[in-house]
Amino acid sequence: MKTQKLAIIGMGHVGSSVLATALQTELFGEIVLLDPKDKVAWGEGLDQMHAGGLLSRKNIAVHIGDYTDLADADIVIVAATHVYPKGEIPADRQELLSENLPIIHEIMTNIVQNTQSAMLIFITNPADTVVHIAATYDYPRNLMLSTGTMLDSSRLRQLLGQRYQLDPKSVSGYMMGEHGYAAFPVLSHLTIAGIPYDQLSTYFPDVDLLTAKEVKEKVVQAAYDVFAAKNGVTNVAVAQAAIDIARCILLDEKSIFPVSVSMTEHEYNFEKPCAYSVPCVLGKEGVEKKLLVSLNTWEKEKLAESVASIRKSIILTE
Repeated sequence: MKTQKLAIIGMGHVGSSVLATALQTELFGEIVLLDPKDKVAWGEGLDQMHAGGLLSRKNIAVHIGDYTDLADADIVIVAATHVYPKGEIPADRQELLSENLPIIHEIMTNIVQNTQSAMLIFITNPADTVVHIAATYDYPRNLMLSTGTMLDSSRLRQLLGQRYQLDPKSVSGYMMGEHGYAAFPVLSHLTIAGIPYDQLSTYFPDVDLLTAKEVKEKVVQAAYDVFAAKNGVTNVAVAQAAIDIARCILLDEKSIFPVSVSMTEHEYNFEKPCAYSVPCVLGKEGVEKKLLVSLNTWEKEKLAESVASIRKSIILTE
């Protein structure tokens, strides 16, 4: 009987967090680690395996491997990135492209030679441009996405949960567009207990209602608060986001997550194809449906800004 298998490509800060989170979820019977620095991957795997003798930990096989191990993988999470010296990591995710572009080309070249059926979940930044590049390879588009604004959306719910002194999971809402500076909140569809955002003051009169611009600025800044405090690293929450996506697909949950996917020029009427985050139904077939939600005037403007920002990076790859 085959157990569910995860492959993690890139065992830096993010990849090691993905491994730790995956082991805690107990979704996988086998986890294979790929990294050019075999010693690092081996060390991370061994460190986690040492917890296997604890009664709290399930006996899950973890080992280093190579691209041939992807042949029977169910999920592949790509967290590989160029290694920058401390203090030199660009704050703008789009600036990571020049160093990460050849890495993604190498990874995709090897992936398509070894599997056509694994779900590919990209964390590598710039997340949207990376998905666009991946979609140029001979691989099913429904089986590739990046975590996109899933993390941004969690920060949005956390922000409003704290502001209204509620469990963030009671906030139903999401960010769209670019994972980065140009991400924006879709407040026209955000609710708390079914109450539309613009009516919250009726139920919470002591809490000032933030404007869409203020919400956007606070959510985007939240990422850089972590970035600055952890010397250019944000790894724990995005690892959880990637594993939540994996779980949704493996269990065919049909959850709706805002993830970055390849979009045609006809979707939202842009001039050229791009990749950016929209709400998507995820299940055993991967990206099963894109939900092209209606947007108000401000949101349309911000989506256009997101696409323009991502297209600047894409042009550099063409």
